[in-house]
Amino acid sequence: MRDLTVKKAGEVKAGAGVDHKYFHNYTIKHDFMGLRSDLTGIIPEDILIHLPDGYEIIGTIAIISIPTDLLQFQDLIVNALLSRRPRIHTIVNKTGDARGIYRISKYVPIYGKTLITEHKEYGFKYRLDISQVYFSSKMASERKRIADLIIPGETVFVPFAGVGPYAIPAAARGARVVAMEINKNACFWMAVNTTLNRVSSGLHIVQGDALVANNSIRQKFSRIIIPTPYGLLRGPNIFFPMLTDHGTVHWITFANKSEIHELVRELAEEGYHILRCHECGNVAPSVYRWIVDIKKRGSPVSSPYISVSSQNFQ
Repeated sequence: MRDLTVKKAGEVKAGAGVDHKYFHNYTIKHDFMGLRSDLTGIIPEDILIHLPDGYEIIGTIAIISIPTDLLQFQDLIVNALLSRRPRIHTIVNKTGDARGIYRISKYVPIYGKTLITEHKEYGFKYRLDISQVYFSSKMASERKRIADLIIPGETVFVPFAGVGPYAIPAAARGARVVAMEINKNACFWMAVNTTLNRVSSGLHIVQGDALVANNSIRQKFSRIIIPTPYGLLRGPNIFFPMLTDHGTVHWITFANKSEIHELVRELAEEGYHILRCHECGNVAPSVYRWIVDIKKRGSPVSSPYISVSSQNFQ
């Protein structure tokens, strides 16, 4: 087991590359505003406008993307973030999006050093190294919703399983789970997490390429949860042969609204019933994360498809 000890760094001090005239004694009022509001009047407004208002928290690590022209104010941004989140041990600047088959992002620590943390989510704990694996805390509520649908005794397949945030809650519900992940480091942390959450007996980890899972896993599943990596698959069809009759697929994907409308229409015409299609935030201009619940049926649907403008497209 790796050393998971997290040490808290010292006070934030102005760096050599920072213009000290922007360091002031000030009281931050959080209310319900974002990070930019905390720095209004401290960083010049024409530059501050480029700072993302949000950030992601994974365990004791905060992830923020600081544009190049704001790096000179890095220590002020760190100070504001620590004022909001005093229990944070590490703050990293995200300098590159998740890329490659392992979906690993590039981070530069700007406060603290450790990139290993333990993230808590609806009673589950996930240990991970953010420099080695892909993990996002943004889908926590959807992960819980899916887990709550699972009936004990179900068989569940999770491709692109990461460190286990979909697979572990499924196993905890009493399902028999197969989780497939190509990244050996993610498999390591998933194994750690199955033990940590006491679900080892119900979860089988397979290191391999989920795109060819149907060739290597000779089993059908009552439920398949597909957290698709950005830009990898246009649709979930390659996993349908692994689904039992009347089984359910939860497909997480990325698309603009016209694209998801077309994808849902195609699935309905192929004979699948769309139970729900929910938007879960945008990841780029006009590009959104969607989760689509799909039911397998033995015959084509009589109604056409669910419209993007319907209530199911929330």
